Amino acid sequence: MSIIKEDTIKLLNIQLNKELYSASLYFNMAGWCDKKSLKGCSSFLYGHYKEELEHFEKFRDFINKVGGQAVISEMHAPQSDFNSVEHLFETILKHEEYVTSCINELVGKAMENKDYITSRFLDWFIQEQLEEEELFNDIIEKIKMLGGGNLEGRNLYTFDKAMNTLNTEKHSGGLDINVQ
Repeated sequence: MSIIKEDTIKLLNIQLNKELYSASLYFNMAGWCDKKSLKGCSSFLYGHYKEELEHFEKFRDFINKVGGQAVISEMHAPQSDFNSVEHLFETILKHEEYVTSCINELVGKAMENKDYITSRFLDWFIQEQLEEEELFNDIIEKIKMLGGGNLEGRNLYTFDKAMNTLNTEKHSGGLDINVQ
């Protein structure tokens, strides 16, 4: 028997699958960057792939802990081709905004049901989404400073190097780009 409502378990499983989809999207994006010899971007995105798997596991563990059953459902293949680095990061931001809206809906449903256990669980994800949107907005602004969709040559190299540094710092400290 579940200690939270079955409709909440169903919604949590839907989000669990969105987290798995997110991991797959980051995986494909990292592969695209690998193909373009953007090793810094690739490392950064593989790091996010692993983070999304951790989010998936948090949902899995919570669902199972409250007496539900975590279930993976069929999903469509995420995008794997992008027009530019800017397009790739704009796609990420749009996706993270979508995930934020999904988390907000879950919180709303939990509060409506007076399900404080689920609401408390989701608190961590609210903060995480705030950080993700802030990070990717910052990255897109830096891309625009370096030339936007026309990011190439030295500017692309500088950006890729900065992404590698950002990955090494495990996403802390912001994105510092020194154009020399």
